Amino acid sequence: MTAARTLLRGGRIVSMDPAVGDLVGDVLVEDGRIAAVGPRLEVAEGDVEVIDASRHLVIPGFIDSHRHLYQALLRGIGADWSLFQYFTTMFGMLGPHMTAEHMSLGTTLGAYDALDSGVTAVYDYSHNQSSPEHTDESVRALKDSGIRAVFGYGGSMAEQLEILSPPFTSTSPSNEAEIRRVRSRYFSADSGLVTMGFAVRGPDSSTMDVVRADFALARELGLRINTHIGMGVLDPEGRPNVTRLHKEGLLGDDLIFGHCNLLTEEEFRLMADAGVSASVTPEDESAMGHGWPPITQLLKAGIRPNIGIDTCMAVGGDPFTAMRFALAVPRGLANQRSLDESVNPWQLDVSVRDVLEFATIEGARALGMESVTGSLTPGKQADIVMIRTDHLSMTPVLDPVASIVHHASRQTVDTVFVAGRAVKRDGELLGVDVAALSRRATGAAAALLEAAGVEPGWAPEPPRAPEGDH
Repeated sequence: MTAARTLLRGGRIVSMDPAVGDLVGDVLVEDGRIAAVGPRLEVAEGDVEVIDASRHLVIPGFIDSHRHLYQALLRGIGADWSLFQYFTTMFGMLGPHMTAEHMSLGTTLGAYDALDSGVTAVYDYSHNQSSPEHTDESVRALKDSGIRAVFGYGGSMAEQLEILSPPFTSTSPSNEAEIRRVRSRYFSADSGLVTMGFAVRGPDSSTMDVVRADFALARELGLRINTHIGMGVLDPEGRPNVTRLHKEGLLGDDLIFGHCNLLTEEEFRLMADAGVSASVTPEDESAMGHGWPPITQLLKAGIRPNIGIDTCMAVGGDPFTAMRFALAVPRGLANQRSLDESVNPWQLDVSVRDVLEFATIEGARALGMESVTGSLTPGKQADIVMIRTDHLSMTPVLDPVASIVHHASRQTVDTVFVAGRAVKRDGELLGVDVAALSRRATGAAAALLEAAGVEPGWAPEPPRAPEGDH
């Protein structure tokens, strides 16, 4: 049981707040909030738990702005799939066989996986809400896990299926009655750890009539909108969909655009002018065929991106790997441009502190939570991660930020707090029967794969061209 007050004593603090800075010192947590941060806090004795943080880096929790938590149940099955093989298999084969229990198990597993690696907040892009029971179980699992989350209602698998055939746009309206039910039943207030968002299909995957209706409903209900946009080639002629949204007057600072790989400079400028957030998922984008993560283009337009994992069916779920991809990809592309011009790269434009910001405070801004979390700022809720510095992979810590980005891992995440409550201590999740969860997940995943006719290592063949086409 965490005391009403907790003092993290003597840690190397990386606050992600310029006004607080980086220092060796203490963090005082009172009633779930950060009460003070300083070099040597004087704290009255009493109901206070003192935790020795002298062998730890103390940082704000990581924030994942784009993850399909439920797909953790199918971890690794899409490791060798392209983006469109994923679409075909997930939407056409696996998703329709997923039950409400699968959604509960996958969301639970995904949330604990995130917490274990130091992710304290996530936008759960949950796009398999094929019945009210699917949704009820997804929300219950999120709330029971103890993670801070936006439950992004993402519609049914039937809605996703429509994008698999030309013209690759859904004409089906979203289930307005169900969205209103979920908002009223589970999220009548926005004060809990888990709040509601709307993961819309968006202009890449639905007609503008559907887009207008979805955006209007989300804004009426006060739901933060997340959507995939500008990834892969759905239409060989291209879809200037950010431009379309701008002309419709639909851009705004309540939007998170996922991926954005194939957008133009002008579209990035329109996003920046409207305050739209951009979520990059650099590992799966690089691997699956979305297009290169557009980190350099976003920064050039004045948009500081945030980072997500996307699908654990294809890639791992820890924020450290995601940060390394977010650093390596723009550096590699910039370096190659210099080498192509017969110039040796000298200065690296994207820094380790940049990507740590993407994974913390910028994620908080994307989720509309910058006043709540994302930095170790007095008054914010205490979403805190303690990373061991005495682990063989970490020592010596010469530059704390570089150590977090390049050398830390799930194994070095020692302690995690969400709103001041410890969910991981001494390297172990609290109150989680990992062995039992593993047994349930393994059995459920095997049965799901059998029902769907999908085997590990299997991948769909490319579609055949119609006869007569050459």
